[in-house]
Amino acid sequence: MIQSKLLILLLLVSFNSFSQTDTIKKIVLDEKAAREVVKDIVKGDLCKKHLELKEEEIDVLHQQIVELTEVIKIKEEIISKKDEIIVLQDKAIGWWKKPEIHGYVGIQTINATLVDPYIYGTLLLEFPKFSLGGQYFAQPNNPSGYGIIVEYNLF
Repeated sequence: MIQSKLLILLLLVSFNSFSQTDTIKKIVLDEKAAREVVKDIVKGDLCKKHLELKEEEIDVLHQQIVELTEVIKIKEEIISKKDEIIVLQDKAIGWWKKPEIHGYVGIQTINATLVDPYIYGTLLLEFPKFSLGGQYFAQPNNPSGYGIIVEYNLF
């Protein structure tokens, strides 16, 4: 639109038949002055259009600032509650720990002497507070046997 105005004004100014006289106040301009007036009008239109575009950019930037401020507020709320969330997750995970399987082999005596020792093997499924398992034992002069182990961990 601005380019078409410029083209029309330049064509009209370039023709000698164009009247460069203001019909209302009867101001007469020479061709050079009329061309300068047209240039100023076109520059003014371009500046107005540029100003409108910049104002639109400013409005978009203001909207982005508002949106980013909201996002930052939400993130700050999440960060402020992260410690509470971590504690709750640790509690949820910690109440049931995966059991561990342990196997033991050893020699045991009844008294503090090496008389009648027996060899044993133990397989335990150990939880945080208790252990379940089985034991197999063999003694040289007695029959072999097995037993069940249930232990509560005091500390």
